[in-house]
Amino acid sequence: MEDSNKKNKSGLVKKASKDFIFSVLALVIYNGVLQLLVYSKIEKSIGRSGFDTVLYLISIISVMGAGFGTAASYSRMMAKKDREETNGDYNVFLLMIAVLSIPVTFGAIYLAEGISLKLFVPVLVLMIVTVFRYYSDVQYRMNIRFKEYFFFFLSVSVGYVLGLMLYPVTKNWVLVMFLGEIFGIIFTVATGKIFRAPFFNLSGAFKENMKSAWYIAMGNVLANLILNSDRILLKHFAESGQVTDFYTASLIGKIVAMLTTPLNGVVISYLTNYKIKMNKKIFATIGSAFLALTFLGALVCSGFSMIYVKLFFTPDVYDGASKFFFLANLGQLLYFISGSLMVVLLAFTEEKLQFIINLIYGIVFVTIVIPVTYKWGMVGFAYGLVAVNIVRFVTVIILGVVKLGKKKETEQ
Repeated sequence: MEDSNKKNKSGLVKKASKDFIFSVLALVIYNGVLQLLVYSKIEKSIGRSGFDTVLYLISIISVMGAGFGTAASYSRMMAKKDREETNGDYNVFLLMIAVLSIPVTFGAIYLAEGISLKLFVPVLVLMIVTVFRYYSDVQYRMNIRFKEYFFFFLSVSVGYVLGLMLYPVTKNWVLVMFLGEIFGIIFTVATGKIFRAPFFNLSGAFKENMKSAWYIAMGNVLANLILNSDRILLKHFAESGQVTDFYTASLIGKIVAMLTTPLNGVVISYLTNYKIKMNKKIFATIGSAFLALTFLGALVCSGFSMIYVKLFFTPDVYDGASKFFFLANLGQLLYFISGSLMVVLLAFTEEKLQFIINLIYGIVFVTIVIPVTYKWGMVGFAYGLVAVNIVRFVTVIILGVVKLGKKKETEQ
């Protein structure tokens, strides 16, 4: 019996490792195409100041996609573990977000100085498609099909490359992004079932699933607003061009930290499909190891940032970004690492905890980062972001240890 358990554990580890490799490859290709090719090409085409506005609008779209699309994805995975769920439950949620996207798009374009309202329809369509694409990967994570997950992101990347090839003719950055997102959705329709009929049949747990999705969404939106705050706040409170400067300064850290996204996908897939135990001691140990790796990673990312920004962006961008390589990368890594710990907690605690953590994070952010950015611009933002991400990390560890400790007591 013991040998059988060892074999099962060994097989599970091998499968998880293989799935993680597929996930990492998927995100490396996706982010490599998006960050290294698409963004640098557009910046060179329209200049540092014009790219500020593109990054600002893309950040709002990303908040909606990662905030609501990922929330629907995680909620459905939790429902699969504990409740009944149907395509209709989450199609209704996504339609609600499509309607919500209308005022969000209008507000974003209105606040972006010098942007024509002719962009309203294409940006709105891109936003809605992006939300659906972020949700789409649940098809592969819910059923632990990470080989297809790899091809899903490969399809998105192919769409971006096609858009980039057309860009010299179209001069339309929205089309570049749209082709990537729609290619991912087309792949999901062709290979999966989440976008198949019946489209609006609701499960008996519809209300519970909606409550779960909105709880996760509220936390996600708060977190992603802060993740994209460099493009949002600096657009309004800093000098022209500094949105691009800070974004490029933090880009290597973002790309490296985004490798936690496939890890999160593998982790929550296995934690919701297999009976894996977690206690407060293990959680605290994992957190301590992650913190040490984060500071080391920031130093390494700073070195690569010097090379990358010098090669792929214009000299004025390098001059503005080079002063902030370490701080910008550290802030990104701290954010994503604490996010990974929150995904672990999601599998063992209630969805409400995610919202509580991000609400605390949001309050601290508003209290610290907005005032220092207003007063000191990019410098204040860089130091403030590191400070609030340390607070977020510590909050996750403390609440995680407390909740896991209480859960163990109730099980005894």
